[in-house]
Formats: sequence, structure tokens, C-alpha cells
Amino acid sequence: MSKTTLKRQLNELTREQLIDVMLELYDARKDAREYLEYYANPDEKKMHEKYKGIITKEFFPQKGRAKGRTSVCKKAIKEFTTLHPSPRLIADLRLWLVEAICRYATATRSWVKESHEGTALTMFTDTLDYLFTTGLLDEYRRRIDDLLASTKRLRGVLHTLPDVYEEFNQSIG
Repeated sequence: MSKTTLKRQLNELTREQLIDVMLELYDARKDAREYLEYYANPDEKKMHEKYKGIITKEFFPQKGRAKGRTSVCKKAIKEFTTLHPSPRLIADLRLWLVEAICRYATATRSWVKESHEGTALTMFTDTLDYLFTTGLLDEYRRRIDDLLASTKRLRGVLHTLPDVYEEFNQSIG
């Protein structure tokens, strides 16, 4: 169903019917409930900490072995982004994922899956673009420098993050 069709159908409902639909949606879907709760009480920092925790748990769980599922981490970032928080919090969460992968690589003595390396590289590149387009690059330079300093001890693709950053800096002039 298109947004136009949905809008047309919702316009035909009375206020009470619309409230009933929203309450049914709230009960039916966890993600809808989360969105509606956030809409009613937008606590960006609480949601940011929740999604940051999801990423941390994948690489550094309280109990058991790390699963390191990058798909879960990318989904968490996407879900957080759909809530339309401030660009600073989105940038922070994106960098948090890259940092978590690098910390995990350091903890495992540079042994990480190719999917981890690929995600870190892609997320780092995308985050640099995001920071540039939102005008936040200068604000995050120190954190990026710290991240890049931590990758000097790593092998593989993660060791190339400083090269990616250098190429990015040359491309923006």
C-alpha cells in the first residue's frame, strides 16, 4: 500500500477509529510501540544508550562469547536513524560501531571476520561522508584520530582505515 492510499484511508476514519487503529498498532508490533513511545516522549539520549548497548553487547557481552553480528549492529543503527534523532547522536552511534570492531580486533589480537572488517570499512567511509554533509566533521576529528591511532597495531583491512581517511581528506579539499 502506498502512503497516498494509507493517507486517504486514514482520512476517512473518525477520531475514535483512528485512535483505535493506533492502539491496535501499538499492541501488535514491538517496533511500532517503540516508535510511538518515542514520538510521545522523545528521549534521544535514552534511545541512543539503548542502541549503543546493542552494539556493545554484540562484541563485549556480559556473559558468554561475543557473537559479533554486524547485521544486528547495522540494523540497530538503521532503527535509531528512523527515529530522527540529532545528527550528532547518529554520528556517535556509527563511530561507536567502528570503534567496537577495532576494540574487538585488539582484544582478539587482530583476528576478526572479513564481515567485521568490511562493515568497519564501509561504516567508517559512510560516517565520514555523513559527518561532512552534516557539518560535524571538525567536531569529531579528535575521536577519529584516536580511532585511527588504535588501528596501527591491527592487521588486515582495519589497518587501512588511516589510508581511507587520508583519501577522504584529499577528496574534500
